[in-house]
Formats: sequence, structure tokens, C-alpha cells
Amino acid sequence: MQRTTIRIISTVVAVVLLGAAAVVAFHPLPAPAAGGTCGPGSSSEAAAAAFFNPGSSGAGAEPTQASGNRGQWQAFVDQCQSAADTRMVVALALVLGAFAVGIGLPLVTRRFETSDPPASTHWAAPPGWYPDPVDPRQVRWWDGTAWAAVPAGPAMAPGTTATATAG
Repeated sequence: MQRTTIRIISTVVAVVLLGAAAVVAFHPLPAPAAGGTCGPGSSSEAAAAAFFNPGSSGAGAEPTQASGNRGQWQAFVDQCQSAADTRMVVALALVLGAFAVGIGLPLVTRRFETSDPPASTHWAAPPGWYPDPVDPRQVRWWDGTAWAAVPAGPAMAPGTTATATAG
């Protein structure tokens, strides 16, 4: 796969993951089973708001133990904060995934790409017979820019040259 294609795909995936993280973090929290909403008004607040300001859950002041409502109040606060914490962990995982895909994938694929192009694209030797790049037991003609289509036979001993014979 081309390096540019990998960069484009990884960028698109990273943007989608970041968008998902934003939705998870800024979408209103669900209503707790204890009743009410996880927010100061009539609707639930975003997970990020509840996470960074736990007192904004809309539960009101903490009741005294004597009032008998402390257990219900604590259940409400715990459910709202648990939902906010869970959402923020998921959002963090999505952000980390976005960075891993957007930055890490191009770096990893670049590492596994070969740094040397194939011999036929950068060979600078003069025309002549050379060991076949596919099968070193044979020789192949190099015309200075490209290899001949087929090898010419067994390789010669070092220091000897192949000569063409008319048949």
C-alpha cells in the first residue's frame, strides 16, 4: 500500500475516533435509576462536565444522616459519577486510539517499508554479464538500465567473462 494512502486512511480513522470521543464525552449522561437527572437543571449534563465538576450533578446539598435520605442521595451521586467516569474512560481510550492510528500506524508502516528500491531501479553498473539477481547460480545481461528478460545459463567462475557464440 502506498505511504500516502496509509496516511489518508489513518487520518480519516483518527478523525472518526476523535469525533466518537467528543460524542461520548459531551453527550448528556443517562438518568440514574435513583430518579432525577445527572445535572443541575431539568436535563442531564455532559460526562465531561460531571467528571471535572462532581458537585454539579444536581443532587443538591448532602443530607444529614438523621434525615434518612442520605442513602438515596448517595446512590444518586454514585450513579451519576460512575456514568461520568465510565464515559470519560471510554473517551480517553478513543483519543488514545486516534493518536495510535493517526501517528503510530504511519510510523510503523514506514519502518517496515524497504529503504532500498529494487536493484533494477537504481543499478548503476555498466552493461555486462552479472550474477542473476533472482538466481545467483546463473548470469543475466545488464544493459545499463534493465536486466534481460531471461538468464543466460550457469554463472561463470570469478574473473572470467561470458562470450556470445553464434550458433
